[in-house]
Amino acid sequence: MIFSRANIGTFFTCVAIQGCGVVTGIVTARTLGPIARGELATAMLWPIVLSNLGLLGCNWALAREVASDHEREADWACGAFAVGLASALVCFILGFVLIPYLLPLEKRNLVSLARLCLFLIPLDIVNQVLLAIEHGRMRWRRYNFTKASFFLFYLVIICLIWMAHKVHVIWFVWAFLASHLLTVLLLLWIQKSSFSNGKLHVSHCCRLLRSGLPYFWATAADSLTLQLDKILVVSFMSSEAAGIYVVALALAGALSPIGDALGITSFGVFSNEKSLENQEKILTETFRHSALVSFGLGLLLAGMIPFFVHLLFGSEFSRAAHPAMILAIAASVTSSSGILNEGLRGAGRPSAGLAGQLLGTAVMALAAMLLLQRFGLMGMAWSVLLGSFSQVAVMVFAAASWLRISPFRFWPFGANNLKGFGQEVAALRLRLLRSSA
Repeated sequence: MIFSRANIGTFFTCVAIQGCGVVTGIVTARTLGPIARGELATAMLWPIVLSNLGLLGCNWALAREVASDHEREADWACGAFAVGLASALVCFILGFVLIPYLLPLEKRNLVSLARLCLFLIPLDIVNQVLLAIEHGRMRWRRYNFTKASFFLFYLVIICLIWMAHKVHVIWFVWAFLASHLLTVLLLLWIQKSSFSNGKLHVSHCCRLLRSGLPYFWATAADSLTLQLDKILVVSFMSSEAAGIYVVALALAGALSPIGDALGITSFGVFSNEKSLENQEKILTETFRHSALVSFGLGLLLAGMIPFFVHLLFGSEFSRAAHPAMILAIAASVTSSSGILNEGLRGAGRPSAGLAGQLLGTAVMALAAMLLLQRFGLMGMAWSVLLGSFSQVAVMVFAAASWLRISPFRFWPFGANNLKGFGQEVAALRLRLLRSSA
């Protein structure tokens, strides 16, 4: 299952995206330095959170609707677009009012910059809504192309900023917003037939809001899980520490293409698969194989990080090495739980993964309260690792309970599982050799 054509194509797209992210991360860090890089992360933090919450779960509901109702794809697109714009307006106003109170007192000088970042909200919401249509229909080539377009636009603009020697934070904010705008225009052009042929039905809008509600709570848990560590660092540590932590996260995120690719395809497959027996086989095999790959690569990456920090980001970010090593292991664990979470969402059970995310976040927050002030960024990294182990454990039990199987069916490190994974790799190698001949 892990070596299906959809998974491989989506994986290489995620690798390309990650490659663009590495280059833009290096250029941004070297251009701005730790303090200004931390200011950029602080200004963008809450707009990103609000844009995720502003989707109201409608992107997941839309993907499931178009998966089961192909004939009305155009109508669903119009309804989701209208809901997205209305939600974006509310979140923009809410963010404009709350930003001064959400930023730490010593960072209030960044209020105007953070308010500028709020224009991300409508752009990102429209982007995610239109991508959800391709996701639900499993049009993987178009989905992968349009998703990668933002990162390509951003890479080009960031490189132009670097060549022009523009070192102020606001240039990077404008680059981020411009890249989102170009991606939205591309998606609107691709979906122009849907908007010209579709009709806006209030009933569709209401159904998306109603169906999206469970996904909204899951999305809120996602945002809390993904952003809480940054919120804590931004709130209780200096801008320089925030900049170093962002670089540590970037180094640890090298493994994300595996989890992203398998999570994306798992949601699409489960949205279209109705057989419980097939769902069990797909989910357990995908999890076992991905856990083997991601954990092994996580250990390898952790060992390599100290050699790459100074080379890629410069001596100013050398303090990012040790936290990044811990975060790399945490990322390998989180990628596996993400696959379970996306599969359960595709099956219409977004609340199944909610408990795991909330418990993992609670463990991380409690550990951070005990470790952050004393051990700094290392304490935050260990807190993230503890939270990731808690999350994957609860996620496995939630999936096993739904499928009515033993949690040990998800255990990837048995002899039979290792043998099965080796056979999958051998079969893939044989296919590649045949295709090249």
